[in-house]
Amino acid sequence: MNTLTIVGRLATDVRLDTPKGKPIATFRVAVDRAGADGADFIPVKCFGASAENHAKYLAKGRQVAITGRISQSQWTDDNGQRRERLECVGLRVDYLDNPTSE
Repeated sequence: MNTLTIVGRLATDVRLDTPKGKPIATFRVAVDRAGADGADFIPVKCFGASAENHAKYLAKGRQVAITGRISQSQWTDDNGQRRERLECVGLRVDYLDNPTSE
């Protein structure tokens, strides 16, 4: 079973891309380490109509709870180095706070 749940704050603003007309939102979430100093920064990717909503309503600093799955990708860069990336594919994103008004 590949299930992931994280709670944290957006460390970046949401970036919305539409390759081939399909919306993809990407952002990073800072998750505090339990019992230790510091945080882990988890890359998150969401697709479709929810991606458009996240780009519209989320901004850096907002608190979210994300349920999704881990996705792994591998490639070879221009220098011939093998690279690997883990990221969360967000299937459900709950907004845990209200946006601040400026």
